[in-house]
Amino acid sequence: MTSWTVKTRKKFSRLSLAWFMRSMLFASRLMPYSLGVLLGGLLGHLAFYILPRDRERAISHLTSVFGDKERAWIRRTAHRCFAHLGKAMLETMLLDPGRLSRVVEFQGHENLRRALERGRGAVYFTGHIGNWEMMAAAVAEKFPLSVIAAPLEPEQLSDMIVRLRAAKGVRTILRSRPGASRELIRIFRENRILGLLIDQDTEVEGAFVDFMGKPAWTPIAAASIAIKFNAPVLFGHITRVSNNKHRLTVEGPLDIIRTGDDTKDIILNTALFTKKIEECILRNPEQWVWMHRRWRRQP
Repeated sequence: MTSWTVKTRKKFSRLSLAWFMRSMLFASRLMPYSLGVLLGGLLGHLAFYILPRDRERAISHLTSVFGDKERAWIRRTAHRCFAHLGKAMLETMLLDPGRLSRVVEFQGHENLRRALERGRGAVYFTGHIGNWEMMAAAVAEKFPLSVIAAPLEPEQLSDMIVRLRAAKGVRTILRSRPGASRELIRIFRENRILGLLIDQDTEVEGAFVDFMGKPAWTPIAAASIAIKFNAPVLFGHITRVSNNKHRLTVEGPLDIIRTGDDTKDIILNTALFTKKIEECILRNPEQWVWMHRRWRRQP
């Protein structure tokens, strides 16, 4: 396959994804919330069968981590993962402020308030667990929240997601965009919360730390920023529970490691944060993104 063919296929896939997301966003405005969540689950089930590469990667990763489980459990968990993500997509589109308090039980919001009382802002780290976009909306309803995210391709898709977040009170800082560094500094001056997802292998500054028993390239931004700005650190996670409701839990401020060697401390704290995320995933494995190439790079 030529490089031109590969580039054309990737461009077509991205444009198709943008078209699909716009179509879903339009359709979501015409349906009740419960019907939308049901439709999202059905789309996730369909994706499990029509996306063989992602399905097999999810099954492979689950097998690697849960080698003692039966094949049927592995496949069932992968299937539930796709269904959960389909629901999460529609939930995010359908969500309005009046519904948040009815579908999200917020535990630990006093921890966020206690952190902000220090007046230095706060670093809030999490992973792609549960419906992380719904979590951001629930936090932003009560506290000033900004998040760091990578720009997506095509640009229309990235802009659409930024607008969806903004409608729920979440500011987005797109990495590598002009003004991103200034906006980051402003967050701590304004005593805002900075949210970061740190559980994926992406092209950012990172380090290899243990994740599920294997080294995984992990973003170090949460630890680095917390140390640089002397900001309190909190860990948040959200879980889908019965009747498609959600439980959001915020822990902290955490005691982070400080030896005086910033380089060493950044890696040690990144490993500490990653362990917190891992524990959540192991409790609800069907609610994490197993199709992501988490271990694609090795030392």
